Amino acid sequence: MIGQAKRLIELVKIETQSSNAIKNMVAVTSGKGGTGKSFFILNYAYQLSSMGERVLLIDLDHNLANIDVMLNLTSENTIGGFLLNKVLLKELPTEVRPNLDVIFGDSGKLQLPEKRKEIIDYLFSSIRKMGNEYDQILIDTGAGVHADGLYLLSKADSVALIINPDPTSVMDGYAFTKLFLKEYGKREIKVVVNKCDNEAEGKTAFDNLNNATTHFLKTELKYLGTINYDNDVYKSIKEQRIFSEEYSESEVSNQIKSIISSIKP
Repeated sequence: MIGQAKRLIELVKIETQSSNAIKNMVAVTSGKGGTGKSFFILNYAYQLSSMGERVLLIDLDHNLANIDVMLNLTSENTIGGFLLNKVLLKELPTEVRPNLDVIFGDSGKLQLPEKRKEIIDYLFSSIRKMGNEYDQILIDTGAGVHADGLYLLSKADSVALIINPDPTSVMDGYAFTKLFLKEYGKREIKVVVNKCDNEAEGKTAFDNLNNATTHFLKTELKYLGTINYDNDVYKSIKEQRIFSEEYSESEVSNQIKSIISSIKP
């Protein structure tokens, strides 16, 4: 592990110098698990690819990756192999739908070496080298607030925070925003409110969060939209199907479609 860490530190210096100045990387996060973060980003990626855009979705939910499960797919080559310096990043994308490639994550087995910030730098500089191959790069990150996760999010061009309308989720969203801004300065954070009864409930939840961040943190958030609760969402997850592919004309699919234009950086 020590030798791998030293090698990665050497590589990040080279990669950072040659990385492209692209602005097409969006990372999604949430203050706690269960908000529907991975559901949102997978369906966002599918809809965007269906519009003819070339999309790369990377599962960086450390040790709890689930995009592969949601797609009912497995891959021997995962992001863990790259982080352990065993494979090149360009070897990892798997085409799951036309225009949609996925780099799968690891679940319950990856132990990163030390110098994690340097490893994250190396990872993102390598991702940016692939930027010209895709119109949009989407990153699914882990829920909760921890140092590695916050640093990872700081490397993206745009951050989307997924919350639910219940007060605990709103408070978790506030806690995330407070710590992220404290560590990395003023950044625009975009918000999607998922699992709502209606648009009004979602807008109220956003207003509650935004009022708190505006008053206490002197920062306004950007409202992207609401996604309603739908039993068919859970049916699609259990059946390991992409919801927007199976229910393309549903209200939820249309709500995700309406968010696409405003979430893109």
